[in-house]
Amino acid sequence: MIRWRQLRDDKGIVELVRNELVPISPWRHPRDGRLFAEISHRLRRGPTLVASRTLRSPPIGFLHMEFRGGALFIDLLAVDSRHQSKKLGTLLMNRAESYGRSKGCKWAHLFVDDHNERAIRFYRRRGYHSVRSIESLKIIELAKSLDD
Repeated sequence: MIRWRQLRDDKGIVELVRNELVPISPWRHPRDGRLFAEISHRLRRGPTLVASRTLRSPPIGFLHMEFRGGALFIDLLAVDSRHQSKKLGTLLMNRAESYGRSKGCKWAHLFVDDHNERAIRFYRRRGYHSVRSIESLKIIELAKSLDD
């Protein structure tokens, strides 16, 4: 099921970041309490969707989004490796894009690590295209029109 984040989800979301995103990132990340504080701070900047088995079960995936200059910005997306290839990422993206449209957004943007070929393929299959590469940060900006 896809649902909105609840405060009790934060620990599980941080674990997903620690286990699924940090290992593939080219950057050093804070450990333990500092990572929890950093992710908790980011989650307060916008809505977060959670994939879970039930309404009260811990997250097995999540998508955090923000609204920037009238556009939907996908900030973080992670799915537990044991649950990947089961369409959870697609369900989270569909719900986020639909929510963005309901808020009047015409575009969705995101950044992806330039070496993360699996994620780049995932987003391109969803209609995202490259906007620019920021070599100093080792990222690519991708965007998609949300007009139907």
